[in-house]
Amino acid sequence: MEFTTQNTLQDALIAHKFLIHMYCQYGIECSNETLRNLFSELQAVALAHDLKIFKIMNEKGFYPTTPAPAPQLKQTLKMHTQMQSELEKNVAQKTK
Repeated sequence: MEFTTQNTLQDALIAHKFLIHMYCQYGIECSNETLRNLFSELQAVALAHDLKIFKIMNEKGFYPTTPAPAPQLKQTLKMHTQMQSELEKNVAQKTK
């Protein structure tokens, strides 16, 4: 079996998704602030690499996407903004 550019990029993308997930999980469960910050930094680096890989795959047609309609984007942004506000409000109430 020939290992193609597409196979290589797919493997890299899968590996970075795993790393991003694990850095997030480790950061959430870490009680040491310095170590938690390190996991956060490592996650940010992995996210940047993940985006680069995605863009390359998208440009080569290996990861096609279709743009969402503007109303759907606005609705999704509004929903997530409201969810974040509610979460922050709940956290603030519980920490009083």
